[in-house]
Amino acid sequence: MSTAVTSSIATKKPKPVVKKTRKRKKKGKNYYFNQGTEKAIIRYNKTDDAGLKNIIYNEHIAKAFDKLAENIIHTFKFYYFDVSSEEVKHEVVSFMVMNMHKFKEGKGKAFSYFSIVAKNYLILHNNKNYKRSEEHTSELQSPMYLVCRL
Repeated sequence: MSTAVTSSIATKKPKPVVKKTRKRKKKGKNYYFNQGTEKAIIRYNKTDDAGLKNIIYNEHIAKAFDKLAENIIHTFKFYYFDVSSEEVKHEVVSFMVMNMHKFKEGKGKAFSYFSIVAKNYLILHNNKNYKRSEEHTSELQSPMYLVCRL
């Protein structure tokens, strides 16, 4: 008899637990320098109207250039400047704006072009300041400036 009872218990299977999952909307990647920025740069270069250029720059290009300059300064550790990193960032953005007319559509991505422009500017100025800093440090370490403490 005990076998009949155990067989009926063994045949009952617990109901599987169905876990409801919500489908979440995937977040789109929010790049600061995207295809829209590149198109804005091309529009900026094609127009001659100063007012329109100002609008295009302020609405579509300024934030991307600002973030690009900031990222390059910190990624490559360009810290040998006499002024704050915020001022250096503004100098880099100004340099990119001055060279914006040199970007040609179809010659590559705008992001790559302006990254190189910013890096070249920073390398040139960073190295000059680094050498000046090293000269100053070596002058301070010369025997004339050394003080012997007893």
